[in-house]
Amino acid sequence: MSAIEVEGVSKAFRVFSERNQSVKQALIRRRRAKYQEFWALRDVSFEVEKGTTFGMIGSNGAGKSTALKLLAQILVPDRGHVSVEGRVSALLELGAGFHADLSGRENVFLNGAILGLSRKTLKDRLDSIIEFADLGAFIDNPVKTYSSGMYARLGFAVAVNVDPEVLLIDEVLAVGDENFQRKCAERIAELRSGGRTVVLVSHNLGSIQAMCDRAAWIDHGALRALGPAGEVVDEYIGTVHPTAVVDGAGRVRTGSGETRAEVTMVDLGTDAPTVVPRSTSPVRLDFELNTTTSCDEAVVMFGVRRADGIEVAGTTSRQSFPTLALPTGITRFSYAIPALSLLPGTYDCFVRVTDWHHNHLIDGCEHALRFDVRPIGDGSINTGLVDLGGRWGSPVLTS
Repeated sequence: MSAIEVEGVSKAFRVFSERNQSVKQALIRRRRAKYQEFWALRDVSFEVEKGTTFGMIGSNGAGKSTALKLLAQILVPDRGHVSVEGRVSALLELGAGFHADLSGRENVFLNGAILGLSRKTLKDRLDSIIEFADLGAFIDNPVKTYSSGMYARLGFAVAVNVDPEVLLIDEVLAVGDENFQRKCAERIAELRSGGRTVVLVSHNLGSIQAMCDRAAWIDHGALRALGPAGEVVDEYIGTVHPTAVVDGAGRVRTGSGETRAEVTMVDLGTDAPTVVPRSTSPVRLDFELNTTTSCDEAVVMFGVRRADGIEVAGTTSRQSFPTLALPTGITRFSYAIPALSLLPGTYDCFVRVTDWHHNHLIDGCEHALRFDVRPIGDGSINTGLVDLGGRWGSPVLTS
């Protein structure tokens, strides 16, 4: 029995090159606004069986999120038909349904009301929601002080506690740390065993393989592949990254393999390996390479990206070593950061091993380490990517 049926669905948006801002402007210019139609989806059809987990993969802008919004009935298709049976709970955008000035506890009631729950029902489920979100004392802080990971935990905790028959999840799960990812996977498995239907959009191909029964690959608005999740992921990787594979940890690995120097471990030198408690704390990144063929002139490079893909920083071993020789065996080294000035949020590290001229990629490891930068807790509110580290001086009356 199908919980979701999508038949010949197409969705277009208008991309304006020239827009009239008012009726007066339209009359003066005597012409309509100029725009082009952008088809986010074209003639897409698929079914999701009740009690299964269905994944959607594809590059940025392929149409995955548009498809999910059609399932959530936030958007209406221009052509075709969408049918969803049962109570729907959707986690589509970070912070959707939250009010920035309200506390986490208050937002549980606000978000739950949007999803159709009564206040009494929310009171009965409040303890389990707070426990799953794992926000501690921050549950009574305004959510505008939350990191992206804290937003995601609270949003997911509410979404899975409304007894959904169909749960729709967009990329927001990508901002959680590894412990949160594990809890989400366990809860999704519980929903699935209870006969619930889950649709998951993710760039984490390992998660799609591990958690989904079937998957769809959407490419430039068209359905490129549909079938068992493992087969669709393999087809996607084989086309987009011909030399790439997904390892057991769900990381995309690239490289020629001619000189084998594999990145086997990246870790934070902290008590909690995936958490930085303060954005200004010193941090040490520990690396481990397993080299089966020695290399005399290697370069190790790593970078940090925010969960939304924005690259924050990067460096290479050439900063400290004119040449880096990798003998056969396991080599361990570290990179010390005196003050990690990242603002609260979730971040990914990628690591690459290349030759001296960066012409030959020996090994590349995407999503090598995901970590969460926690707020300091002093009530300060900063925006952007980094903490400038400045301090406000006391105001001085000059007249």
